[in-house]
Amino acid sequence: MTFLDNGPLVLHENPFALTRTAANPTDAALFASPITRMLLSSDGLTTTLLESATGLRTHVRDARHDRVPADAAPTGAAELLQVTAQDELIVRRSTTAAVDGRVLASNQVVARTDVPGAERCLTDGTAPLGLALHAAGTGFRRTVLHVGRRAWHPDPGRPPAAFKTYLIWHHDIPAVAISELFNPEFVPADRTPPGAAR
Repeated sequence: MTFLDNGPLVLHENPFALTRTAANPTDAALFASPITRMLLSSDGLTTTLLESATGLRTHVRDARHDRVPADAAPTGAAELLQVTAQDELIVRRSTTAAVDGRVLASNQVVARTDVPGAERCLTDGTAPLGLALHAAGTGFRRTVLHVGRRAWHPDPGRPPAAFKTYLIWHHDIPAVAISELFNPEFVPADRTPPGAAR
């Protein structure tokens, strides 16, 4: 897997157009910040980790969702979720914000509609998705597919942001594809120079 340097990438770069089945564990190790490495390499609940890393309580903000044909979902999502063009998917976008309103992460989610509890969890704009899926009996395991850097802000002078794309599984069914882009103010996206000691 190639670590993205993000020079030519822009904010709307599609995080689901992937060709791999699991991230290379060394990709997260390329980040200088231990907080960033922890968030990107973990297959645990990201909201819990983000709160622990920043010391901030968070809530879901700006959640909106649509039910769309699979071929109208973000490129690559249908393939990751192993559905056909005739199936429907739920697309959800939201932010994770601190209680003072500062945005910590921007989230994009695509989910199957045939997984117990998934649709109810995705259409509830108040609960963190991972915790809601877990409480509904869905989301037994996660597979991190890709980590890297993308633009946080369309201004090319702004620093890049770290992102993580992963699948949540319901038994052997790839149920939910998630990509989280972390605000570099809270989750630094600087990389360790080659050969530098940490």
